Amino acid sequence: MNGPRPVWPLLAMAALLAATPALASCGAGGPGSAPYVAEFGLGADTPEAREFVLTPLPGPRVELLPAPSPAPRITLPEPGEGFDERTYTPSPAPAPDSGGLSPLESAFQPSIAWVNDGQYLAVVTFGSSSCPSGPLGVEVVAEQEIEIRLGPLFADGDACSADMSGHVTVVELPSGVTPAKPLVARFRDHEVTIEATGR
Repeated sequence: MNGPRPVWPLLAMAALLAATPALASCGAGGPGSAPYVAEFGLGADTPEAREFVLTPLPGPRVELLPAPSPAPRITLPEPGEGFDERTYTPSPAPAPDSGGLSPLESAFQPSIAWVNDGQYLAVVTFGSSSCPSGPLGVEVVAEQEIEIRLGPLFADGDACSADMSGHVTVVELPSGVTPAKPLVARFRDHEVTIEATGR
């Protein structure tokens, strides 16, 4: 009874070992990307959002406004009828460090944050909730300076919902990066600096 032993268990083990690198690269954009840890919606009340706490919390600050007043609308006079163009600003001027973007546009730029006081790093992007973008690669270019390449996390999506929401992708700290010093992150022409944590 020393006949040939079945080879399917060996083949299954070999296939599993061959697939391990591919499985490890899923979630944050595939090969070459920073190791993926977790992802969740910004401000969501989920187990992931409670486990991975962002510091500082990036993104637009939501401010509740009172209900519109029933009083008649105020209309501005036409030029030449007491209208002083020198003192009237129709909209908030862009901040000096905003690159010419409006306050609303600046609020929805991609950002980064320390996670759990520097245990991880979070990349925060804004866009359609059904077609989120995220880091496809994180590269250390100098001491405490990284470049983040963004792209769609689910490139084969059929349609995107017309909404705006924040998406958090948690990644391992790139090699050489420490939360004990400020960190500069560049997203093409957009740059973000976060302060050191107490970790």
